[in-house]
Amino acid sequence: MSIITIILKGKLKTSVSFRAISEIFNIFAFCLNLGVRKPTYTTVISWVQKVGYYELTKPKEKADDWVIILDHSIDIGRDKIFMIYGIRESNIDFTRPLRYQDLVPLLEISKEKWNGEIIRDYLVELKNELGNIIYAVADYGSDIKKGLRLAGIKHVHDITHAIALILEKIYKNDEIFRQFKEELTKMIKELLQTELVYIIPPKQRKKARYQNIKTIIDWAIKILKCLRSKKLDKEIREKIKWIKRYEKLIKEFALINEAICEIEKIVKSNGLSKRTIMKCNKILKKLSKGKCKIIGKKIKEYFNEKKLLLPEKEIILCTSDILESSFGKYKNYISINSMAGITNLALCMAAFTSSLNESDIKQALESTTVNDIKDWTEKNIGKTLLQKRRNFFAKAVA
Repeated sequence: MSIITIILKGKLKTSVSFRAISEIFNIFAFCLNLGVRKPTYTTVISWVQKVGYYELTKPKEKADDWVIILDHSIDIGRDKIFMIYGIRESNIDFTRPLRYQDLVPLLEISKEKWNGEIIRDYLVELKNELGNIIYAVADYGSDIKKGLRLAGIKHVHDITHAIALILEKIYKNDEIFRQFKEELTKMIKELLQTELVYIIPPKQRKKARYQNIKTIIDWAIKILKCLRSKKLDKEIREKIKWIKRYEKLIKEFALINEAICEIEKIVKSNGLSKRTIMKCNKILKKLSKGKCKIIGKKIKEYFNEKKLLLPEKEIILCTSDILESSFGKYKNYISINSMAGITNLALCMAAFTSSLNESDIKQALESTTVNDIKDWTEKNIGKTLLQKRRNFFAKAVA
């Protein structure tokens, strides 16, 4: 069992692939003369699925202080995984950010269509199982927002998404920012397949542009510094000199980004409270002019609104980063064969929360059968894109 534990820890705590973890173990077994056959990568997948199934389906505590974190993720095709993690308020450690092992997986299901009424039904069922859900942390997606409202659960807007929306509202129709984005796109197209590809700006996901503005601003600040160097190659200078026109915008964003990073570090580690709000407001004083001042005002409004939502609570959890991280790890797991779409490997998101001690792993592997995974898959995932593809070609050539 200790060997299985080592392999599962190696897989669930790193980004190494299933095939690689199998081969890595084989190398160690050979070098240490363990005399143990390596597990195949499919065996490791099965272990992860069983641990995930066990964590997801084992009985949950009934209590009056549950806090939930929820979101859904779009994958290839039209299906979305809807995931809910939970933690009892009394178990939240507000001296550090959340860890996977702090959480309990409560619901994981994939559907093509989600709306407020469907989400409400699952939430009401969850409330009946858990007891009382004090509040939920999530973005302001219309279906999630409506589902929580219909289920009578207070909704704390995740701070990352909230600040991204503030930035979007202020800069979306800003002409200078629009031109800056166009120049970035133009530069990428011009240099992507040239020897100067190493100087192009980092790629941004369109959906998360305002959440990941830091990567672009950090790049732009470095480019401005390069332009001040007399040693810069003439050809490169010609390719990047356009950025000088946007120096004021870049410095403005750099100031905003610095303040946001400081604020998010405080709130994501220590929660939202009178004490952390006071600290954040001191940081926001740096944003004293123009659009910076407007953004500072909007962030203060966010703080006040969330505290009024739960006035009886001294500290509030207001980040869903841990769930975003979980989706990211899952997508990395399937990146080799992303065209398979959503599969039962999504159970890894429940497995991340396992303590991974030997007794829990032993219980998970012994109590979960292949048929359990099969039944769960049929009920919660349905046919994968890969299965649909195979069925299509099988019928087409029959």
